[in-house]
Amino acid sequence: MISLSMQQIGFYSKNRHLEIEELLSPSECNKFFEMMEAPGRDLWRKNPLLKELILSKKMARAALQLSGKAKLQLACDHWFCPDFFKAGKKIKIKDLFSVQGITCVFLLQLQPGCREIPAKTPQLGLFPFPQGAEPSSNCQGSALIVNGDLLMSWPDLSTEIGLYAVAYSLVPAIYVQNNNDPAAHFLKQFGYGYGDPLKNETHPIIIG
Repeated sequence: MISLSMQQIGFYSKNRHLEIEELLSPSECNKFFEMMEAPGRDLWRKNPLLKELILSKKMARAALQLSGKAKLQLACDHWFCPDFFKAGKKIKIKDLFSVQGITCVFLLQLQPGCREIPAKTPQLGLFPFPQGAEPSSNCQGSALIVNGDLLMSWPDLSTEIGLYAVAYSLVPAIYVQNNNDPAAHFLKQFGYGYGDPLKNETHPIIIG
């Protein structure tokens, strides 16, 4: 279970992002990575271990602390394929999902290795992956937690590993139309229409 310090919460409140190293162990990362058969939305629905992870106190408690809320709702998870984004694309992290109310998003690195910061650092936007404390850091198991309103700058990921994102939202979250979402129509299979609030039956409520 994560118990964030007041300094960490204060940093997140000011900067709208926070990196946590070793959120998952290497063995946990390898186990979860093996479950990522293909890029897609809400992989937790078919995998009990992923569901346990993203509803666990390890992640959910941190989301509640950083959001300053007594309860949140699981909006979605998404495994991004490496070549999904065009280099230089800038977009708020909440605008990647067809859910209104996204407040906190975990970006997890499940494979070993370090990420090199591109030579040309953007004036606006945060790169969407953990960096580690040192340039040579092995960021496997690290998480970059970002506020939904934070602008992200997506570098060329064609040679990078995919990202596993877990998004938590305010209650009630609302299903909305969003052309930036690679799985914009995913929730229609559960009977949702645009403008509908998300139900606890399909999007669990998290209580601190």
